[in-house]
Parts: sequence; C-alpha cells; structure tokens
Amino acid sequence: MGIQKSDLRTLVQPQIRKAGLVRGRVIVLTLVLAVVFTSATIWAALLRHEILGVGYLPRWVVSFFVVLIGINAVVKRLLPSFSLTNTELAFIFAILSVIASIPHEIGIHFYLNLLGLVYYSSPYSQWFGRFTPHLPEHLVPSTNFRDPAILWAYEGMPSGAKLPLANWFVPLLAWTPYIFGVYLVLVFLCLLLARQWEEHERLLYPLAQVPMELSGATQEHPTKSIFRSPLFWVGFIVATLPYSLRGLHLYFPFIPDPQPQRNLGVLFASGPLTAFNNIDLHLYPEMVGIAYFLSHEVGLSLWLFPFLRRAEVALRMAFGVDMYHAEFLTFQSVATYLVMAGSLLWLARGYLKEVGLTALKWILRKLPHSETDRSNVPLTEAKALIGLLLAFGSLLLWAKLVAGVNVSWTALLLVGLVITGLVVARIVGEAGVYIFAPPFRAYQVIFDIFGKDRIGARNIVLLSAMGWIQIRSTGTMATGYIANSLRIFSSAGVDKGYGTGWMLFAILLTLLVCHIVFPTVIYTYSVPKLSWWAQTSSLNTANFVGQYLTTSRPLTSHHWWGLVIGAITCWALIKLRLNFVGFPLHPIGFVTWYGWPLDRYWMSVMLGWALKGLILHYGGFSAFQRFKPFAYGVTVGGTMTLTTWILLRLIFPTSESIIID
Repeated sequence: MGIQKSDLRTLVQPQIRKAGLVRGRVIVLTLVLAVVFTSATIWAALLRHEILGVGYLPRWVVSFFVVLIGINAVVKRLLPSFSLTNTELAFIFAILSVIASIPHEIGIHFYLNLLGLVYYSSPYSQWFGRFTPHLPEHLVPSTNFRDPAILWAYEGMPSGAKLPLANWFVPLLAWTPYIFGVYLVLVFLCLLLARQWEEHERLLYPLAQVPMELSGATQEHPTKSIFRSPLFWVGFIVATLPYSLRGLHLYFPFIPDPQPQRNLGVLFASGPLTAFNNIDLHLYPEMVGIAYFLSHEVGLSLWLFPFLRRAEVALRMAFGVDMYHAEFLTFQSVATYLVMAGSLLWLARGYLKEVGLTALKWILRKLPHSETDRSNVPLTEAKALIGLLLAFGSLLLWAKLVAGVNVSWTALLLVGLVITGLVVARIVGEAGVYIFAPPFRAYQVIFDIFGKDRIGARNIVLLSAMGWIQIRSTGTMATGYIANSLRIFSSAGVDKGYGTGWMLFAILLTLLVCHIVFPTVIYTYSVPKLSWWAQTSSLNTANFVGQYLTTSRPLTSHHWWGLVIGAITCWALIKLRLNFVGFPLHPIGFVTWYGWPLDRYWMSVMLGWALKGLILHYGGFSAFQRFKPFAYGVTVGGTMTLTTWILLRLIFPTSESIIID
C-alpha cells in the first residue's frame, strides 16, 4: 500500500515539529523575504515616510503572515510535503519581525547623518568647520563637502553621472562591525534573560501571542484555527472601519473623515491646568486588541500615569515653577530606567549567578557532557553571557582602534544602551506596548551631565554618530522585537540557540542590503526630493551636535530633583507591588509615562482595558476566554487595514498620511 498525502503530513510534520526543525528551503524563503521587504521598506521610508516595519507587531510582517497562512492552508491540501509546519510559520514570523525595523531605525538616520556632518560643515552653514576636523576619513564617504559623494546627495546628480557608491565602501567596511556588534549585544542581552522572564517570572508577552495564535504553533499542541471563529472576523471588521473611512476620505473628500487621531487642543487658557492642554485622542485598533490581554494593573497604569504626569506638572506650576518641566520629566525618566534595570537584575540575581557559574565551568571545560542536557543548566544562556561580554569588549576595541573615541565614554554609552534596551524589552514583554522607546537619548544624557569641556569635541561628534545605531532610537528599540521573537521560538519549540543564530544572520544580511539600497535611493532622488522626515533628518542632527559643541548646558536643580524624585517613586512602586499582591498600580506605568508613545496610545489602552473589565465583571473568566478571538481580530484587522492603505498610498500618493507615525 502507498502512503497517502494525509499520511505523509501526519508522519513528517510532527517529527519536524518535535525536533524543532526548520527545513533549508524555509530558511532560504525567509532570507529572500528579508531582502525583498527590506528593500521595499527603505523605498517607502525615504520617499514617503511610510514606516512599514514599525511596531512590535510589524505591520508588513503581520499582513504578510496572514496571507502566508492562507496560502499554506491551500498548499497543505494539494501538496502536503511542501506545506509549512506551524513551527516553520512561527520561525518565519520571528525572523522577519526582528529585521523589520532596521531599515527605519538605522537607515533613516545613519546614512543621511553621515553625509550631513560633512555637508553642514561647509562655509554656507552656521556649523562651518565644526564637524569635519573630528571625523576620521575612513568613517565618512568624504570630508570635503564639494566631493560628489556629499554634494550630489543634497543637490542632485548631473545627467549621465554614475552613482558614487565606491566612496561608501571603506566607511561601510569600517562601520559594519560596530553596527553588527551593537546588535550582538542586544540579542545576547535578551537571550540571557529570556528563560528568567519566560519560566521564572512568567511574563505574558501579549504581542507574541498574536502570531502564535494565528499559526496555531504552541509547544504543547496546535490550537484550533482562530480563523474559523466568527468573533475573530467581527473584531477584524470593526477594526477596519476607522482606517478605511480615513483612507477613503483622502481620496474622496465627500466621505466624512473619522479623524482617528484627534487632539483636544487648548482647554485652559492659563494657570496650572494648562498642563492638561493638547491631550491626544488617538484610536489604534491594534492596541485596543492587545490591551485586552494585559493584566488589570498593567492596563490601568499605562493609561492612568500619563495623566498623573500632567498632574505633577500642574502641581509644579501651582507652586510657581513655570520652567524646566521637560528637563525635570526627562531626568525623572532617566532615574526610572536606572532603578527598573537594577530591580530586574536584582530579581534575577539567583538565575544570573547560576548562568555565570555555568559559563565559568564551560570556559574551564569542567562542565560534564551529561550535564549540558539538563534543563536546569542554562548552557545557552551561559553562552549568551559570554557572547555579551565579548561583544561589549569588541565594541570598546572598535571605538579605540577604528574610531579613535575615548574608551571610558564609549563604555558609558554602551552601558546606557544595555540599560535602556533591558527596560524596553521588559516593557514590551510585560505590557505589550505597540510602539515604545525611551524619551531620552543615552548620549544626550551623558553630554548633559558631564559637559562638552570634559568630554571633548571629537568624542561628542563621534559618540553622536555611534548613537545613531539603536542607542538614539526614539521610535522603536530592537530589544522589544528580539524578546518577542525569542518567546515565539520557545512557544513553537524552536531551540533558542538555533533560532538566535539565524536571527543574527538575518540581521547581518539586512544590514548589507541597507548598505546598498539606502545610498542608491539617496543619490537617485537627492535629499530635497525625499520624504519630509528624510529632508530634515541630517540638518536636525547637525543642529543637535552643533549646539552641544558650542553651548554649555549646566545642570540645574530641576535635573537633580528629577533624578531623586524619579528614583524614589519608581523604587516605592516596585516595593509596593512586590509586598502587596493586590496593589493596583504597576511601576511600568511610571516608567512609560513620559514621551509620545503613551501620549498617543493611552486612549486605545484604556478602551481595551475597559472592555476586558466589563467582560470579566459581567461574564467572568469563561466569557473573557470566549472573547479572545474578537481581540485577536481587532489587532490583526487594524494592522492589516493600515498596511493596505499605506501600500495604496505608496502607489497613489495623497496630500496627507493615513496616520502620523
């Protein structure tokens, strides 16, 4: 008797799943998709400022993933041996989501800013001669603003001229080890703490639940397809309405604009209550759906604390303090990150001690072979610790030998990267914020605290350039994507070491694609023809660096009081949460309370939190479980609808964007 197609699927796919294997052709498919989508994302970001890869559930990844699941369902019936297992589907999502933001978070800053430091050092700029004396020639395409590699980027290429890409070979050869080294640090940091957060602290990872539910890939058993749930499609349709009406209005103005991004404007003309002016009322269906899965105290804190922040500013104004609110809040945030990072490491101290001892035994070759297979010996995490330390040390060597930057300042910059990356990963893993980044830049804090005279002009220029790689991110930091992907690997049964290896390879491949496509697009169109963001990015950076080179910014009592009050408040919230089980506020709310992400997302979080509360109150836990497909539908529907309209706008431009990112 021959083996039927259904028998083949029954025999082969569970074995692949059990071993956590991903076939070679699936890996090739994933890498090809990474190249294609990276190139498309670069074009969209530079020409239209449409950010396809933004969000810790990347827009194009979610949309493509749903389409891929549909195609795979058809292939599974017709050619089962060519279909993807649930594990492979999860693997594809995890890898693509990690590289999704790289074109925006690096590319939109790195290449244009390198050009800008030279171009805005010209005699026609207020920063004449301020930057180029501190730039090693091997780190920029040219140090002469008249060189075609610089001039043509801003003033256009002559007809028939060749792209000056050869000028980029040496700088990119010099910068790539540093850029990739930063990602090594971030990946190893997340891998080091993954087991602690997943198994010991049991974080929810609400964003990672979405692809796992869509693909049906869990380590224990595949779930029933959520696409068969009517509630999923009800949620999907509900989520399509605000974005679709907005998109239709842009093409057909007679259709009413629902204005999913509103602002209350000026509510109070004067006095302390002016702190409550200009409150954003933004509706993001995808965040409404995600908020449904958050714990009560996390959901409450995410939308409540931005109002408490405004109340704090109002209180300052009531006591006659009418200045330095931004500085005060920024340094409060710096303190919260320090305290939060310290508390996370302290809570994990036993686990980290075990990892350290395992790493030491492994280095000394004193780890018995049989012991490496025991689940309580985190050998993968031990290697991650070793890799983290080696990558950190390699970046210090690069700074000294290649860039000529002071090692101490570099170390401080990288410590800032580790602290902010750790906290952002925790926020995404526990609170599922769709978009988030620190409200401060690590190198900016260093400059403010220590001053230009102590740091030196050369270090300021080069540390700023080094900070464009994830350290300066004000959109989304890489650790959120990495933490989610590691959780997906765990849930899908993919070995973390195996998955991490392909994750790093995909990151390197994406960087190489960026190195080719970004300069090509910049020279082909020139900066004045790029998107509004790309047009101003390098000028804003030049102004930022120039001001630090020419202006002293001594710290005031507002900065120091911000640090003290922020640290004490964050510590108190952590202690209260640890000591009182029913304490209603979560310290993550305080950590995230300042900055544009929660100012925009608070209302969507509140709606999801309120929906969950109502269902639990009137229907209990069983009703909460029954309505999960609705929340998934709202999340996927909002993401896919917005992606569809963005793609349409890339082909048929409109005067306004669907939403403001």
